[in-house]
Amino acid sequence: MRLSAQYDFPAGAERVAGLLASKDFVLAAAKRTHALSSEAAVSTTPDGAFTVTLRRTLPVDGLPAAARQFLPGGLEIRQAVAWEPPGPDGAREASVAGDIAGAPVHLIGTARLAPTKAGCRLDFDGEVKAAVPLLGRSIEEAAVPAIVKVLDAEHAEALDQLSA
Repeated sequence: MRLSAQYDFPAGAERVAGLLASKDFVLAAAKRTHALSSEAAVSTTPDGAFTVTLRRTLPVDGLPAAARQFLPGGLEIRQAVAWEPPGPDGAREASVAGDIAGAPVHLIGTARLAPTKAGCRLDFDGEVKAAVPLLGRSIEEAAVPAIVKVLDAEHAEALDQLSA
């Protein structure tokens, strides 16, 4: 199932990329998503590329009872975002991958951070796939709004940090 989201920031792409490459920001954003626990790592290269990996465990309160019984410790989500070096105008592209530990649910996508007149914009485009016979489509339909809520929370954290 397709997933697209756009987020505007009142700061330049270089500043926002710096925030996205901050382990402190990544962990604060994870906390804002009500993560029960989270671990993050950021690796950088001399040319300005960086990769963020995050493992977070989310509560299962919103899931159906049948699903909650299989996830007593929470819903463990692993994600990696690999940002390329900035282009001449400061724009960046990223590949995004995520999955749910122990479940055949995967997210593959791209992100683009590009300057705008008022700051910059992050465009996310992805595909959620659940390889579960008979239930795959309903799992995908439930996963997409949950992913958007996570993206919304991360955007809100970024806006708070940019205005501080």
